[in-house]
Amino acid sequence: MTQQCNCSEGCSGSGRYEEMVLERLLYSARLKESVARRDNDVIVAMASMIADTFREGGKVLLCGNGGSAADAQHLAAELTIRYRSSVNRPALPAIALSTDTSALTAGSNDFGFDEVFVRLTEAYGRPGDIFIGLSTSGNSSNVLKALQYARKREMKTLALLGGDGGAIKPYADLAVVVPHTGSADRVQECHIAVGHVIVELVEKMLGYD
Repeated sequence: MTQQCNCSEGCSGSGRYEEMVLERLLYSARLKESVARRDNDVIVAMASMIADTFREGGKVLLCGNGGSAADAQHLAAELTIRYRSSVNRPALPAIALSTDTSALTAGSNDFGFDEVFVRLTEAYGRPGDIFIGLSTSGNSSNVLKALQYARKREMKTLALLGGDGGAIKPYADLAVVVPHTGSADRVQECHIAVGHVIVELVEKMLGYD
């Protein structure tokens, strides 16, 4: 039901805001549907690769900037703690590279911000581990350089991207690209939804459902 507007003089009513809410949420839903239909097999393959890596004693490193850094931290927490598991499963080793402010600031100061995730990948990554880069544009230079380094270190590389995948996509073994440009928000909404599905699949593949 439309509420009467009680705001200051000159407001044309709340209807225009309700239309905006409808448009934004429906567009976000359509983007998710598009990704689900196009990249269903890629998402399953990502989850399978992660589950295999955990079985083999490896770990997952994640990184991104801004909201993507928050998404990286969010997904790392789902893995290290748990997602929907009804049992107290073992912790799964996942590290978000954006969480240590001392390392981030020291690395940026000493090597430059473009190299900060490379330095942390060098510290924590080992051959056979998985590197997951998140970039709404597909062009974040520090994510790109870390992903390239991870490949040289014989790590498996995954990416959650936006637009056309940008410069990062060619360096990812598997990538989900959200077909949206111009703003990060709708891409990030898809990224966290895809990430949640991947974590749920990983738990099921490891027998923790």
